[in-house]
Amino acid sequence: MSITTWGEAVDYCFAHHDAWRHGAGRQAAQINTNHFTRLRGLSFPVSKITAPTILQVSLELEEEGKADATINRIISAVSKPLNFGAQMMVLPTWQPCKFVRRKEADRKPEYYTKAEVAQLAACAVDPFQRDDLKDAINFAAYTGLRRGDVYKIKAKDIDLGRGLIHVGGRSDNRTKSGKYRSIPIHTHIIEMLAKRIDGVKRTVAIFGDEWGNPTELSRAFMKVKNFLDFDEGYDFHSLRHSFATWHVEAGTPIITLQNLMGHSRIETTLVYAKATDNSRREAMSNI
Repeated sequence: MSITTWGEAVDYCFAHHDAWRHGAGRQAAQINTNHFTRLRGLSFPVSKITAPTILQVSLELEEEGKADATINRIISAVSKPLNFGAQMMVLPTWQPCKFVRRKEADRKPEYYTKAEVAQLAACAVDPFQRDDLKDAINFAAYTGLRRGDVYKIKAKDIDLGRGLIHVGGRSDNRTKSGKYRSIPIHTHIIEMLAKRIDGVKRTVAIFGDEWGNPTELSRAFMKVKNFLDFDEGYDFHSLRHSFATWHVEAGTPIITLQNLMGHSRIETTLVYAKATDNSRREAMSNI
């Protein structure tokens, strides 16, 4: 087998690369590779995907209003099938490389206060009458799990005896990083989780089986957020940012927080250290 076009390289990667075949990153990979496909087409020769080509595509994406961080994700998604194809020796003309990424400006993660999360949860019930959404909001905020991971958690992953939630480590519960971790159960969600796993099969996805797909969960959440007139840019993923920010404010060591969040790189976790001014205020009060 010898791959010569962009479309063939993408199809091969989705068919054979573990993370893209059935991993948590499959949906994001589809979205990001589709941008290059839209601009250059599936029949675009792999031999023409060079640094100048990527630069031109980046400029076109910039003209469309895409942020530098988004453009970098698209560039990474273009690199993946090419480098993977070369590694598997089905793309013999390609020399593995890393395209130049754009410098991203520091961006403060949007997060809710605990009072705002309580507002969101209450609003889900009244006026929207969605107790299932209330539970999902609290679960996401007090575990820091990504939307996709919330959707995969099964009854057997909830260990009330040890007070732990098991994340990843199974073929049907893959995380974005592909790693297993356990998260201690916060007292705020113990009673809710106990009710949700009581009398159900261990294989039941305690949130996922109530929603058609993760996008449906996000749409329902946005209705609640917009009803409360919270700031533009905040979404379901902001609940994960909230979990991390609360930990920083509470003085949780960054290494511990990295493990709780499931980050592969400490630099990703350090972003949250910039999201709160509490430590700086305390420092100023000492002089």
